[in-house]
Amino acid sequence: MKAGDLVKVTFGPYEKPVLGVFIRDDTVAIGRDPQGFPIIARAYVLWEGQVYSTALDQMEVISESR
Repeated sequence: MKAGDLVKVTFGPYEKPVLGVFIRDDTVAIGRDPQGFPIIARAYVLWEGQVYSTALDQMEVISESR
């Protein structure tokens, strides 16, 4: 994903998904692989006028900004 991509954010079976704009990776919210290397697990997404840190597995790219 790159800045400006349109993404769909899903929250589960009972909440309506929202459309947002991918801003950038959330480099503070990382996991670690078995060797100790960082894995980016979240990203900042703009929707409804606010920027939220969102789990990558909740996002799907709808349209690339290029």
